[in-house]
Amino acid sequence: MDYAALILAILFVDLLALVSPGPNFILVSSTAVSASRRAAIWTGTGIATGSLIWAGGAALGIVAIFEALPWLGYALKVAGVCYLLYLGVRLLLSKGFQPGQTDRQQAASAGRGFLRGLLINLTNPKSAAYYASVFAAFLTPAMPAWVLTVLVLAIWLMSLAWHWTLAVGFSMDRVRRPYIRASRLIDRLCGGFLILLGLRLAWENR
Repeated sequence: MDYAALILAILFVDLLALVSPGPNFILVSSTAVSASRRAAIWTGTGIATGSLIWAGGAALGIVAIFEALPWLGYALKVAGVCYLLYLGVRLLLSKGFQPGQTDRQQAASAGRGFLRGLLINLTNPKSAAYYASVFAAFLTPAMPAWVLTVLVLAIWLMSLAWHWTLAVGFSMDRVRRPYIRASRLIDRLCGGFLILLGLRLAWENR
């Protein structure tokens, strides 16, 4: 088997899923323009860490646990819906850009950013289903361990690169200045979108 071609095929599929807009994109971009580049980078790192956990779990067959324990998967879905709604409401109630953050506040937002990024990924049941389906479609039980290791690490590095790119791009002055002028409106639009995603997830799994 041509393992290099197989790895590239899976990474191409993952890239298409990675760049499609969703809650991860909104969380990183809104953090970059409303808080700081550092906070957004840490948010992206948290999201990539979540991808690493899910991809590693799929490679180890951990998804079988959710199939054996349906209530665990249901609990994860409920947590995902609640967390999306929580983030959405926070953005809806946001006062917009607040100048004059101290270094201590910046550090705190960086730490919160990582946790938010990690949680938004880990509480998204679609992430588990996505990696499980991709790995099941391309891989076989006899796949060498090194192939799985390379895949999981490559998925993690791609996620880091993409979300760090978003963090840097959306934190540039030419992007931030228009945001600052319309920060309250943009926060409300982003919050509304996250709430819609949460409600859609709840509807799909009712």
